[in-house]
Amino acid sequence: MQTFSIRDMERMTGVKAHTLRVWEHRYGLALPHRKDSQHRYYTNEDLQKILRIAWLYQRGYKISRIAALDDSALSALIQEAVNHGNGHQKTIESLLHASQQFDGDLFSHLLQKAILQLGMEEAVRQVIYPYLEKIGLLWMNDSVMPAQEHFSSQFIMHSFIASIDALPRPANVQPPIILFGPEEEYHEIPLFFIEYLLRKRGNKVINLGANTPDAAVEEYCSRRPFSQLHYHQVTNFTRYDADELLEKWCLQFPAKRIVVSGRLASTIDKPLPNALLLRSLDDLVKYASHPFVELPK
Repeated sequence: MQTFSIRDMERMTGVKAHTLRVWEHRYGLALPHRKDSQHRYYTNEDLQKILRIAWLYQRGYKISRIAALDDSALSALIQEAVNHGNGHQKTIESLLHASQQFDGDLFSHLLQKAILQLGMEEAVRQVIYPYLEKIGLLWMNDSVMPAQEHFSSQFIMHSFIASIDALPRPANVQPPIILFGPEEEYHEIPLFFIEYLLRKRGNKVINLGANTPDAAVEEYCSRRPFSQLHYHQVTNFTRYDADELLEKWCLQFPAKRIVVSGRLASTIDKPLPNALLLRSLDDLVKYASHPFVELPK
């Protein structure tokens, strides 16, 4: 059985350990198990439940209301979110069906059709990201296997690679933007999307990939010119919390802009002057259009 510490839960869910303890003591939520040593631990089922609670809480549900719901009611609310969609709901549902059947030909056909109709950028906004959110919600509800998400992610990444390769050479004369995911951050699709946005707008990008060791970033920056560092962080299994990691890079390269995007950007409380936090998809698109605009003093 896989088990997690409260620190692990904080890193994977984005819910602070202090908040988890408050939910535990005040509302009887997210109750941990105890080892003989009395150290608390959580299981994979606990992780799924806390992710459900966090997802609802972040969307405006009061924690007192969530606490009054049993597991079936929680699942029903999540399923309601899965069923609610935008104008491309039929495409998203068809993608979900293709992934659940491991039908690669159908999944690829549907994905390419959406990209041709909408263009890559709008396909991400209206189809790909909503699809990924829904498959994540279904995992929280135990309705899909992780293998199905990995299966579909490969097709999405290949589409990004093909779209990036089709772009013209960057026209911007600035040194490249260094893009990476920190150590133990394995989400690659957002990195490809960010690279696509930046390169489509004529910027040079060096994408070091997901799970990039600090030493690899430092080695590149010591040998080659670069204009700024941009890392994308969804989960946090580094040895730093989100504020500490940003501070590390800001202090190490005080003359460079340090850009942070991803879910963890919203948890940072005290960015240094050379930091730029992209807390939403709209922030990311605006930044990609003008990445060298001076930060306000």
